[in-house]
Amino acid sequence: MTEPQGPYRKPPAPPSRQTAARPATPRQTSRRNRRRQRDRAGSSQRRPHSEPIYSSPAPERPRRRGRPSTSRFSTLRATGGRTGRQTLPPLPRAPKPVLIGIRLLVLGIGVAALAGTLLSVITPADVQLGTPNPAPTASRTESVVMAKNRPTEATGLTVSQELTSLKAQLEALPELTPGLTQAIYVFDLDTGEYVDLAGQQPLAAASTIKLPILLAFFQEVDAGRITVEQIMTAQATQVVGGSGDMQGQPPGTQYTALEVATQMIINSDNTATNMMIDLLGGAESLNQRFQAWGLSHTQLTSPLPDLEGTNTTSPYDLVKVMAMLHKGELLRLRSRDRVLNILQRTYNKNLLPSGIEETALTYNKTGDIGSVLGDVALVDLPNGKRYAIAALVQRPENDGRAHELIRRISQTVSQEMAKAINPTLPPKPASDLDASGETTPETTPEGIPPSDDLDATEAVAQ
Repeated sequence: MTEPQGPYRKPPAPPSRQTAARPATPRQTSRRNRRRQRDRAGSSQRRPHSEPIYSSPAPERPRRRGRPSTSRFSTLRATGGRTGRQTLPPLPRAPKPVLIGIRLLVLGIGVAALAGTLLSVITPADVQLGTPNPAPTASRTESVVMAKNRPTEATGLTVSQELTSLKAQLEALPELTPGLTQAIYVFDLDTGEYVDLAGQQPLAAASTIKLPILLAFFQEVDAGRITVEQIMTAQATQVVGGSGDMQGQPPGTQYTALEVATQMIINSDNTATNMMIDLLGGAESLNQRFQAWGLSHTQLTSPLPDLEGTNTTSPYDLVKVMAMLHKGELLRLRSRDRVLNILQRTYNKNLLPSGIEETALTYNKTGDIGSVLGDVALVDLPNGKRYAIAALVQRPENDGRAHELIRRISQTVSQEMAKAINPTLPPKPASDLDASGETTPETTPEGIPPSDDLDATEAVAQ
């Protein structure tokens, strides 16, 4: 009899080559066993279908515990990106006071930035000091110099000794012109020698006061508070008579600042001077500047033309201005050259320059009112001598003899300064001494020693 056949079961498939070639590792076996145990534990704890699944919370799944991971990523995480075996300890935290200080510093920087932004909004750049107004108004010329901007102080004249012989010659000149009173100061810019003949007496300045005003203008140019190209508008209160051609132009005429400064000197324009005074902050601001320069007798009281002579100066102050200009104490080199160029082009050369030979260079500024005639000049002689001179002559009303007196003063001083300078010979070297210690006499080019009574030419002829 045949046995009853059961249901057909597919025979198990033979193991693959990979499975046969790679038996399960102990690690895989351990994982498989743990998975089976977890499945059994889960099936034994299942609740019957009759019990609501929400009656009590499900049991918490046990966490998987095994060996610590030794993968490459866990190693990098533990070592902070370094694959070496040794790891560095974590950086220490900064102390609490240091952290508080850093936070306060960041807070202060933020507050400062916010304040700077607010100030830039309140005070825009187009109204800051020294920026020229692109659309000047015709109401008045605004001052661009604040009183708090004090100028740099300058040193005084460093004198050596007084030229007594020249002083005696100058003192004798008024005897030829009675009724005239002279005040003179001369200063040798090379040696420091000087002549002071009532030179520190305050007198009416007339138009010579325009010289320190010119230097004040270029000092503001160097400081960047004024530009030579900025536009200035002539106001009706500034247009006055006297010297100058700008008075012939109607109020509202516009000029550049350099044109105004130039006309103030070369043509002694009074209208240009009043415009320049307003531009520089007025008489009070200029007087403070003059005092800072050490000009104790220079005072600006009235606008030009000052026919009453209320504006004062002294020959010493005028020479000191020229000396500061020469030494470059107040101005940069470019501005100093501009000032000298303007002073060299003055129209009136009939006073101090007329008493000097034509080959000399003169930079001067005159002053002329009824009671006083004056001139100040910086002189370069052909022999290389440079000196400054100022002469103010008090006179009867418009006495023409004052012109001749100033010319004679200039001629006397230039002749004294033009004298040959005795050179200082260096000591003779030891090779010029003979064995006895006496100096070997010099010989002429022909080899004949000069005689005490005969010059070299006569010695050769004999």
